Amino acid sequence: MVKQWYQRRVHGDSSKCSIMKATQLFLLFLCLVPALGLDCGDGKIRGVNAGGWLLLEPWITPHLFEEVNVGENIDKIVDEYTYAEYLEEDFYKGRLKLHWDSFVTREDFVKVSEAGVTHVRIPVGYWYWDVEEGEPFPPPNTDESDDHNPLFYLKRALVWLDELDMKAEIDLHAGPGSQNGFDNSGRRGDIGWVTEEYPEDNHNVLRTINIIDKIAENMKRWIDEGAFRQETLYGISLLNEPGGWWDKVWSACKDELYPLGYEVVRKHFEDGVVVNLQQAFRPASDYYGFMPESEGFNSISVDMHRYQCFDEYWAGQADSSDGWWNHIDASCRAHEDNINATWPTFCGEFSLAVADCQKYLNGGFNTPYV
Repeated sequence: MVKQWYQRRVHGDSSKCSIMKATQLFLLFLCLVPALGLDCGDGKIRGVNAGGWLLLEPWITPHLFEEVNVGENIDKIVDEYTYAEYLEEDFYKGRLKLHWDSFVTREDFVKVSEAGVTHVRIPVGYWYWDVEEGEPFPPPNTDESDDHNPLFYLKRALVWLDELDMKAEIDLHAGPGSQNGFDNSGRRGDIGWVTEEYPEDNHNVLRTINIIDKIAENMKRWIDEGAFRQETLYGISLLNEPGGWWDKVWSACKDELYPLGYEVVRKHFEDGVVVNLQQAFRPASDYYGFMPESEGFNSISVDMHRYQCFDEYWAGQADSSDGWWNHIDASCRAHEDNINATWPTFCGEFSLAVADCQKYLNGGFNTPYV
C-alpha cells in the first residue's frame, strides 16, 4: 500500500522522488544501526511522554473510566477530578496505586532509551502539592515512602531515568480550576483558571505559581538528598496548554505565570534547569523575543504542540487527493515557524495518527461514544 502510494504520488516528479528515496535510505540506515541508548550530543531532544500515568486521561486509559461509569455514576466520571469526586477515597487511592505501579516501569524506560530516546516528559497534577477546601482530592501526602503517594512513583521514575542517563521534564499538566476546559487539565468543562474578573481575580494564577514553587523545591530537595543528579532534570514546564485563545488566559500567562513562574524556579535552580513555556495555543511568533536574555532571563525553552488530526479540515484530508501532501506542507510550515525562534523550541506533543477516532479522544468520555 505504501509502495503504491509512493509510485502514484512521485511518478514523473524527480524532486519528490529524490526526497522519498533519500527518506527511505535514511529509515533503512536507522533500522540497521544498533540502538545504543545514548545522547547524540547534538543538543536535540528526542523524547516521549508518560501521558495517562500520574494524570488520568480517558482516551489513554479507557478501562479505568469504563469500570467505574456504572449505575448512578454513568457518564459522571470523565476526568481525574470527577474520579476523585464520585469514588470512595479508599477505592480512588487503591486503584491509582495499582495503576501508578504498573503503567510505567523501568523496563519501559530501558526500551525507549535503546530506541534513542533521551528525554521523558512527565505530566503531573497540581493536587499532589496543593488542595483547597471544596476540591475532591485527598490532601497532599507528605510521606514520600508511602506507596499510595504519587510522589513515591515520580521519585522512583526520576531515579530510574538517572540510572539510564536520561532526562526528565516535570510538566504541570493540570492547573487549579482548569486552564483549558479539557479532560487533560484534570477537569473537563469551563475554564476556571481565570474568570471574567481577571486580572482583579487572579487567585488560581497565583496559586499555580505557588505550586510551581513547591514542585521546584521538591525537585531540589530530592537532588540535594542524592536521589538523582541535577543533570537528570531537564526542566519544569510551567503549565500545559493554557487556553490562550481567550485573551484573559493569554494575559495571565504572559504577564504573570511565565515571568513569575520563571522566578520561583530560579529561586531553587539558578541555572542548569530549563524553564519551559508551553505554547498556549498561540502562534510561534508570540514567543519571538519574549522574556529575552537582555532582560536577565536564561535557560528557557518553548514547547509547541502540533496536531494534524482534529477539526473538520484535518478530518477531511483523508478523502482529499492531496491529503498527505497537505500534512507534509503543514509540517514544513511548522519548521519555518521555528527558524526565527529566539529560545530553543521543541514539539512536546504531536499527532502520530491523522484521524481522531481513538476512543474518548474527541470530546472526552461519553456513553455511548460514537
